[in-house]
Amino acid sequence: MRAVRVVRRSTGGVLPSWIDEEFAVDHFSLSEARAVAVSRQRLGGAGSYESVLRAAGCIQLDTISAVRRAHESSLLARGVPVSEVENSLIARSRPVAFEYWAHALSLIDIELWPYFAFRRRSYRALEREVPGGESAVRDLRVLLGEHGSIDAGHLPEGATHRRAPGSTGWDPRSDHKRALDYLLNIGEVTCVERDGFRRVYRSAADAVPAGLFRDASDDECVDRLVSVALANLGVATVDDVADYFRIKQARVRASLERMEVPRVAVESWDKAAYRDPGLTDVPEVDASPTALSMFDTLVWHRGRLERLWGHDWRIEIYVPQKKRTFGYWCMPVVVGSEIPGRLALRRRDGRLSVEAAEWAWSDREPLREALRGVAEWTGAKPKWECRVRRLRR
Repeated sequence: MRAVRVVRRSTGGVLPSWIDEEFAVDHFSLSEARAVAVSRQRLGGAGSYESVLRAAGCIQLDTISAVRRAHESSLLARGVPVSEVENSLIARSRPVAFEYWAHALSLIDIELWPYFAFRRRSYRALEREVPGGESAVRDLRVLLGEHGSIDAGHLPEGATHRRAPGSTGWDPRSDHKRALDYLLNIGEVTCVERDGFRRVYRSAADAVPAGLFRDASDDECVDRLVSVALANLGVATVDDVADYFRIKQARVRASLERMEVPRVAVESWDKAAYRDPGLTDVPEVDASPTALSMFDTLVWHRGRLERLWGHDWRIEIYVPQKKRTFGYWCMPVVVGSEIPGRLALRRRDGRLSVEAAEWAWSDREPLREALRGVAEWTGAKPKWECRVRRLRR
């Protein structure tokens, strides 16, 4: 455990302007902040789906499966066995997660159901008219009563309309799908399992364990989610904390003050940061090389990625191929507390194609080790289709 280093602006004049002459704060070097950030993400090891989700609070979902789906990559990077990852979304006697809006559409720890009440209330307040219409809502309630659970195949009109040729800006969802999404947003229905990758919807009153089926107050909700975010970030700005569950910064700032979370200074950061109260030391990080999805909690906030590691990387899956600066599916590679490079990978025809690679170190063995790890996750054989470019910062 390193000693807390208390600093003031008067000691050298190199600290951020928000620290006044009399306000003393703990100070973290950039390398220490990196070590804290990585250690809080529990990379490697031997986790389980439930333990990883319980600790992280949420894991982002995404349909793209260029290598593995987003939630699968996050679980695999934390040591969850492939067989367990592949069964993570199946029905269980007691649900582990529910799907809802967090950082984005995410798997959220079922224990946090009461603390998303503030968001459910906000959706109720936003809608002056029920999307899809009251008759669609009545139809859905009848279907749920008859079947217990439903998916898109139960909807009378299906999930989508056919888009008219040349039309733009038109919501393709059928009225029943719009109504179903509304019921999910306000918490009347929820999704705690999938059939393959198809959502299965149930009444929230039936799906959520009885002890958790309640609504916390707005302040309780925000305080709990801010605490979860801080526990996973370690040291973070207001923006970092807000981004984790996509909570308004004003609410986060009020919560941090209400809970009296200690402020800290981080080398080269021009904004105040906050330290998780449970952080008592700066750990030694010796994580083996691991490739991450850009949807992973460690790197999903691009501003934080740049502040900590100096990388301005972006997702380029929606960028035309000729305009991409790197590749379709970027995977940053973490080695210890450093991110010395990245891979652009794509799984197809039993091969794991390396379409692009950048690396800062002369020793490339960690890059190859990270690639071998992804190959094990996919059961595909790596195939290099590029040279490794020198990553310059």
